[in-house]
Amino acid sequence: MSSKLKLYDVAKSSSIEALEDFEDILRREHLSRWTKSDPRLANLRQIYEGYPISNPSNSPNPPLPSRLSTEVVANYMIDLLLRGGYLLDRQINAVEEKHRLSGGYNENLLRRRLEYRRSNPHEFRT
Repeated sequence: MSSKLKLYDVAKSSSIEALEDFEDILRREHLSRWTKSDPRLANLRQIYEGYPISNPSNSPNPPLPSRLSTEVVANYMIDLLLRGGYLLDRQINAVEEKHRLSGGYNENLLRRRLEYRRSNPHEFRT
């Protein structure tokens, strides 16, 4: 396994641990776990990430309170961790595919070295 993949795996494991911690907080505090389509999450995404949300009445989105509740913070963090995990999975798959198609760093370094030796045989006579 390449060192890049190991780092991705560490990041993935860390985010899974954090996700479980936020879910534990919600359970311990008897708070609800929002679905990914919850309008409160859509509102948070729009405010913090600039994603437009569908607003048929064209009324402004309600502002967030100055102090966010544990439920709001935990659910938003869970949403961010899930989306980040999805992106990490895609990155891991892309790195694995690139490695499968074109080889790893050491493999490519050896290939270049052997090509150089073939094209410059006079430098390697002993």
